[in-house]
Amino acid sequence: MELLIFGHAGLPTIVFPTSQGRFFEFEDRGMVATLWQKIESGGLQLVCVDSVDAESWYNKNVPPRWRIARHMQYELYLLDEVVPLIQQKNPRRDLATAG
Repeated sequence: MELLIFGHAGLPTIVFPTSQGRFFEFEDRGMVATLWQKIESGGLQLVCVDSVDAESWYNKNVPPRWRIARHMQYELYLLDEVVPLIQQKNPRRDLATAG
């Protein structure tokens, strides 16, 4: 899975894209530029993650149990890979989400 990290310190924030969006959406829509001072000063760290919406909730070609299973894989990815990566890169133990 692809993701983008902006900032070196500050409140780590996992940024989720909009429905069926991608990890680069927050930057493309100008939100990173809007928050750049806070990011650059070490007050905020953004971790923009990708989504699997098209493979889970919006995938009408598979039964609901497969959609749920794919979403659960995504949840485990966030908990087992993204959160530990954030903790490795940022000493703060609090975490925020946006999106």
